[in-house]
Amino acid sequence: MLPSPEGMQMITDKCLQLFDSSSGALNAAGIAVELLALPELPMHCPDHHFLVPAALLTAAHRAAGHDRAALDRDLRKARARIASLKGGSCGEYGCCGAAVGAGVFASIWNKTAPLSKEHWAAGNQLTARCLASIATVEGPRCCKRVTYLTLRAALPACRELLGLDLGEFPQLSCQHHQRSKECREQDCPFYPGE
Repeated sequence: MLPSPEGMQMITDKCLQLFDSSSGALNAAGIAVELLALPELPMHCPDHHFLVPAALLTAAHRAAGHDRAALDRDLRKARARIASLKGGSCGEYGCCGAAVGAGVFASIWNKTAPLSKEHWAAGNQLTARCLASIATVEGPRCCKRVTYLTLRAALPACRELLGLDLGEFPQLSCQHHQRSKECREQDCPFYPGE
């Protein structure tokens, strides 16, 4: 299954709304939490692959003081790149789409391409750090958990590799665990305490 055009549009619309709002989440983690709470977003689906670069792009454009048109343009680029990334890539390819989404963000932000000489490594390093973070917890899949793990690794990596401060990763408790039949419960770092 591929990311749905409807799901990616819903995420895009919410990002643009948050970008325009002075009261919405300002950092990448807060934006991601709001996106994960969208009632129409299933517990598990490949739309989460787009959610990660969408949250990072929204925070980066806000931090840089860019206009809405610049964010909209980059969200469209991210959607095009993520559109062919199949659900289940975490288990079938050993490369979770959330981490790939972080790499998509880096390549769009740095304007890198396969033949780029500068910044090419940064996108791969960011993806690698996110994959290493995801790999700290055994399966089965959980799109919410891997989103949190990706952002927990991506935010400090963005500061170091890209010179971007997109906020800190807060202490989070998952609000979605009851919806997952495969929840690892106490074996997940985001499972709510007793």
